[in-house]
Amino acid sequence: MAIQEITSTEVVQRCAKCDRENRIPLATIEAGVERDDQVEDDVVPLPECPTCRSREFLIRSPVDEQEYPAQQGSAGHLHRLLVDELHSQLVKRGRVVERMRSKTDKVLTRPIATETMRQFFDKGLKMPARAVEQLQGKEPGQ
Repeated sequence: MAIQEITSTEVVQRCAKCDRENRIPLATIEAGVERDDQVEDDVVPLPECPTCRSREFLIRSPVDEQEYPAQQGSAGHLHRLLVDELHSQLVKRGRVVERMRSKTDKVLTRPIATETMRQFFDKGLKMPARAVEQLQGKEPGQ
């Protein structure tokens, strides 16, 4: 599943399994996953696809990652930037799991830098159609 766009109110995602476009209100998702006594603060679990019930767990870039290993501007690079930005926005808005709420100031976020935003997302946080197709493993026009 690829994130196609982040707006002020929702994230638009395409299901890799059934190809359905899902619009997920930001108010319905949280950063973090709680399991037993652990909290993973770098994960954003998305809800099940209403059609096929598959799920996606987005993971923010690692703390020590310097540059995206693939070509700058590639589909994978742009998707990574959007995942990092979504995670950052959720944390900033306090949309985190219960056990993280008192610690949001300690959660590492990686929002898109201003210059990177200008370079790759000057028309908003939206993947170009070609990049979405590449993430879905399709050739343009398929």
